[in-house]
Amino acid sequence: MFCQTLLAFSALLLPSSPVIPPHFPLLPQETTTSNKGHATVQLRTDVGWVGASQTFHVIVLITPDPDWHVYWKNPGASGAPTEIEIQAPEGFIVGEPIFPRPRTFKGEEGETYGYSELAAIFIPVTAPDSLHDGQVKIDVTTSWLACKKLCVMGEQHNTLDISTNALRQGPRNRDMQLSRWYSGLPLPLGDLDEGKSFISGRMIHISGKTEIRPIQFIGIEQRGVQFGSHHELVREGNSFRLSVPIQLNFSLKQQLDGDTIEVEGLLLLGRKNDDPSYVVQLEIDPTNQ
Repeated sequence: MFCQTLLAFSALLLPSSPVIPPHFPLLPQETTTSNKGHATVQLRTDVGWVGASQTFHVIVLITPDPDWHVYWKNPGASGAPTEIEIQAPEGFIVGEPIFPRPRTFKGEEGETYGYSELAAIFIPVTAPDSLHDGQVKIDVTTSWLACKKLCVMGEQHNTLDISTNALRQGPRNRDMQLSRWYSGLPLPLGDLDEGKSFISGRMIHISGKTEIRPIQFIGIEQRGVQFGSHHELVREGNSFRLSVPIQLNFSLKQQLDGDTIEVEGLLLLGRKNDDPSYVVQLEIDPTNQ
């Protein structure tokens, strides 16, 4: 589950051993080629350098041009998702991108979800058990659709050089920008007071306790899983239950393969970008549908 990869800030002190590289700058060495589509991309990490078995984040910072917007991983009624492809050296394990809470845009075709300002997308990467002193190169290709009155596809290729150390794991970078970007990332639903979810029939039921209003849900549609538009919200004091219709239409191949399908969405509290959001994740067995 991608939310389980969120890393807490640590208070590691810079070691004095001469074999450890100097403190790595907040903006790593980066090269860029782009097909500009009314947005730009920069990279950084949340560590000073990388040590063996260390999990860190490559942070993709995508900034639309003024009055333009790009899309979340579920664009909604129209648009196209922002996609990130990472190529890391052998032995490095790349996780799923963690997108910040999107905002909602209302248009003639319905609601869409995305970003009109800088969005920091975190990609967890785990180093192998053995590393040499030196550097590793990570290649990141970001593609997006930017829209205003018209829409334009864009793509940018960035290369990030990160220092490595054979003996010690690198310190976490700690700055106000990182703190602000972390606060925009969704949390597991279990972090919400009494937060839980389950599927009954053709409905997802989400419940918890909060004083923040409004309460909304965005489903992430995929092959065989679609969400209805009418959400029923029941409130009693600070407690709530949100019921979301779900349509399941699994192919014969999905049923025969027997792999569980992950149903995912985002519970949004409040309206602001830094208001809390929580990931709702459930699994369905197609053979039982």
